[in-house]
Amino acid sequence: MENIIARRYAKAIASRADINDFYQNLCILNSAFVLPKFKNIIESNEIKKERKMEFLDSFFDIKNSSFQNFLRLLIENSRLECIPQIVKELERQKAFKENIFVGIVYSKEKLSQENLKDLEVKLNKKFDANIKLNNKISQDDSVKIELEELGYELSFSMKALQNKLNEYILKII
Repeated sequence: MENIIARRYAKAIASRADINDFYQNLCILNSAFVLPKFKNIIESNEIKKERKMEFLDSFFDIKNSSFQNFLRLLIENSRLECIPQIVKELERQKAFKENIFVGIVYSKEKLSQENLKDLEVKLNKKFDANIKLNNKISQDDSVKIELEELGYELSFSMKALQNKLNEYILKII
C-alpha cells in the first residue's frame, strides 16, 4: 500500500519544474530515517503536527515554500514514514526519464571493473539505454544479470549446461 502512495507522490513531484530541489530535500530527510530517534519522533502520535513541522524545518537552511507545503501535506495525512519509499520511487522515475537503468550481476566471484564495463557497453547497445551494473556475490556457480526495470534477466549455469550436455550425449548413444 505504501508503494502505491509513494508512487503517486513521486509522480506528482516528477512533474514539477523544481524536481531536483524536492529530491535533494527528500534525500536529506531520508538519510535521517536511519536514526531510531528520528523515526520515533516521526511516528509518534504524542507529538503535535506543528512541532513535527518545526522539527523537519530545522533540517533546512533555505526554506522552500512548496516543499514546506508538501511536508505539511505528508504530516496532515500521517505519511511521513513514506519518505524513504518516495525517494526510492523518485530515483526510479528520474532514471527512467533520463534513460538510465541499474542492474545487478550475480556471480560466485567478484567481477573486475573492466568486465563490468564491458557488460555495460554490450547491454547499452542492446537496450539503447544507459545501464549501470553492480556486482553481488552469490553462492552458486551461475552467473545472472538482472535488469529489473527493463524486465530482463539472463542466467547462465554450469549445472544446467552440464545437464544439457549429458542429455545430448545420452540421445546420441
